[in-house]
Amino acid sequence: MLVGPAEAEDVLSAVVVRILARQSLSDLDDPRSYLYRSVTNEARTLQRWRGRRLPRTNTSVLPTDVEPEILDAVLDLPPRQRAAVYLAYWRDLPMVEIAQLMGCSPGSVKRYLHIARNKLGKVLEP
Repeated sequence: MLVGPAEAEDVLSAVVVRILARQSLSDLDDPRSYLYRSVTNEARTLQRWRGRRLPRTNTSVLPTDVEPEILDAVLDLPPRQRAAVYLAYWRDLPMVEIAQLMGCSPGSVKRYLHIARNKLGKVLEP
């Protein structure tokens, strides 16, 4: 959801190389959250480096019954807001788990969702 299909392999490869350089993940409390945070951070780094919004993401991970205008509005959100919306509304994960996966506090997730809902509300209003 964070990067387009053209960028996904590059982002994941960069994260895997960085993780392999660590030589061990045994010292981490939650390696899964570390991986999610690393991918999110690498996507944000790529966005800053390119100086533009990331390309459209691969929509194959989304439910097929999503209306195109809703999908477009969600894909236009910044990566952290997009990730929070995806994990909360499409994956139906609890706030605490979303926070762990994103490497932030539950309050930050609530803030990302609040901002995203406001933006989506403005874009999707008739």
